[in-house]
Amino acid sequence: MKKAFSLLGLASLVLVVGCGDDGDTNPPIDPPPDPPIEEVLDPAPGGLRKLTARQYINSLRVLLGDAAAEQANAPEDTQANGLEAIAASEHALTPDAVESYELASRVVALTALSDPDGRARVLVCAPAAITDEACFGQIAEELGSLAWRRALEQEEIDELVSVAVVGAESYDDAEQGVAALVSAVVQSPDFLYQVEIGDPDPDDDSRNILRSNELASRLSFFLLGQTPDRALLDLAAEGGLDGEGARETALALLERPEAKATLSSFYSEIFELRNVLSIQKDPEQFPGFNDATRTAIAAETLLFLEDIIWTRDADAREIFDAAYSFVNEDNAWIYGVSVTGQAFQKIEVDGRVGLLSQPSFLAKRAQPDRTSPTRRGLFVLTTLLCDGVPPPPEDVAPVFPPDDGTPKTMRQRLELHAVDACQSCHKRTDSIGLALEHFDAVGAWQQTDQGLPIDVTDQLNGFGEFDGVAGVAARLREHEDSPICMARQLFRQSMGHVETEGEEPALVAIDEAFVEGGYSMQGLMVEIAASPAFRFVGKPK
Repeated sequence: MKKAFSLLGLASLVLVVGCGDDGDTNPPIDPPPDPPIEEVLDPAPGGLRKLTARQYINSLRVLLGDAAAEQANAPEDTQANGLEAIAASEHALTPDAVESYELASRVVALTALSDPDGRARVLVCAPAAITDEACFGQIAEELGSLAWRRALEQEEIDELVSVAVVGAESYDDAEQGVAALVSAVVQSPDFLYQVEIGDPDPDDDSRNILRSNELASRLSFFLLGQTPDRALLDLAAEGGLDGEGARETALALLERPEAKATLSSFYSEIFELRNVLSIQKDPEQFPGFNDATRTAIAAETLLFLEDIIWTRDADAREIFDAAYSFVNEDNAWIYGVSVTGQAFQKIEVDGRVGLLSQPSFLAKRAQPDRTSPTRRGLFVLTTLLCDGVPPPPEDVAPVFPPDDGTPKTMRQRLELHAVDACQSCHKRTDSIGLALEHFDAVGAWQQTDQGLPIDVTDQLNGFGEFDGVAGVAARLREHEDSPICMARQLFRQSMGHVETEGEEPALVAIDEAFVEGGYSMQGLMVEIAASPAFRFVGKPK
């Protein structure tokens, strides 16, 4: 992945020379400055984004309280281009998902009204009768504007009041009418979808600029993983997100605990930490690898990331080479150390640096009884460097040749497996993965493989030479694509699409700010939120 530069920027590298009457070379001519990003930005089309399961449940918590949110049953998310956020923009709801939302809406409405906190959030007034349209209207306007993230039209309020009256008359109970109103609000597309359409940009009729409530929604869902609260919507309506307001607000939102939880969810997705509990290992080879261990190794990586990103706001490239991790009694045995208790301790272990020496990565990308250099190398290329690797040809079986009974290291077995049609890809993935062969299928240290010495040295075009996990970590830290990949992953998460060519000017500016800011992930999130790409959209398809 290479940075793209505008033609005007490229012109700054060219010296324009000529000959005067005296034969002297003329001085270089300063090129004109690059135009503002807003003038050259061609954003991706706007539209609708379905809330992910996490965003849906968190948003119900904002609206109706904890008790109601805990009763919600969200449809399972899908992925596109490796992210649920992108699938939310591209995949339509299935009939089963629609039914799930409908059933959940009734449950959460009744739960909210039976819970003191939920009642306080919903009942801005107490309906005096089953036909108290005035009170039903107040509830509809207050809850509806918060849930739908915009002011309601009178016609919409009237429709919700009609729903409430029918529900109340059917049960001869005013609160049953309120429950019907709440149910209608939270199963509406206005709640289930994030609207990003905007109004025409007065300076460029080829694109739109997000409305204040849409910008508040995009900001809240990106940084907090939930619908904006009343304070943020009011701030946006007052122009508080204009200009530097978006940057200042993003900084304030990052102070909230929801921001940490949202970033943890993002890393749990791209690093597949949420799938660690499904890892299966040969019980005879690894009898200590149980559910407690699985839980601990996922928590370890999240604590590691939290320490870098939130506790110290350090250089994000430490993810590759930080010489420490976190253990408790459930995962310490993998590291060969003894720890008592459930509390995690920060430790340093010789031979281990960064994410690639942590069991959550090593065990997830291994077979039940052996390592998988291909899977490990593939993760480095695709997730840490955003480098695409094609699938194997359909006529090639991804299995090892029959065992002839002679002990072989994993490197030797892979050399026999990588036939002509697969050599180019296997060279890229396996070279990096084989550098991690001192870690077995659960991530414990192994000095030999099948009693044979392990060779963890290699080189790869465009990556360099490396020796073991420390060598790979060093190459990742200095590789020009690794910080760009970090920025791209977060940008895709925030926008719900893979970056487009028209967004490149904004992306280059984000990359440069990330570098100048010392590779701070908090700073990167703020730069994305403050970018012109965050507030403009193309004409909806």
